Amino acid sequence: MSDLVLDASLALQWFLEDEAGRQYGLSVLASLSTKRAMVPMLWFYEVGNGLLMAYRRKRITFDQIDGFLTRLKALPIDAAEQLPAELLELPALAQKHSLTNYDAAYLAIAMRLDLPLATTDADLRRAAGSAGIGIILG
Repeated sequence: MSDLVLDASLALQWFLEDEAGRQYGLSVLASLSTKRAMVPMLWFYEVGNGLLMAYRRKRITFDQIDGFLTRLKALPIDAAEQLPAELLELPALAQKHSLTNYDAAYLAIAMRLDLPLATTDADLRRAAGSAGIGIILG
């Protein structure tokens, strides 16, 4: 059973030391010692791409990516099952809450599982509030 839905941008803060608001992300990471996170499959693509972009912008080394991914594999993070029909409903949810389709994926899982969101994204936080979804506070 999961305790929260975890946003990819927040997870990237764990590894990118120059990120603003990093303390919140680290507090969510610390909470994973006793809690489980749920993410859409998209999360894995976003985290991998975020690390690759950080490498290309010379924020981290390529060797660090492997270490970061090894640490991620050890965390209690589960991928939510999403049917194609559910994915095809995301544009409508995104439009309703003025989100990207990607951010709507996080909101949809939080709504379906009635879980709070851990995110630093202002638009996603606003949408969660509008949808009656809680936000994990740092």
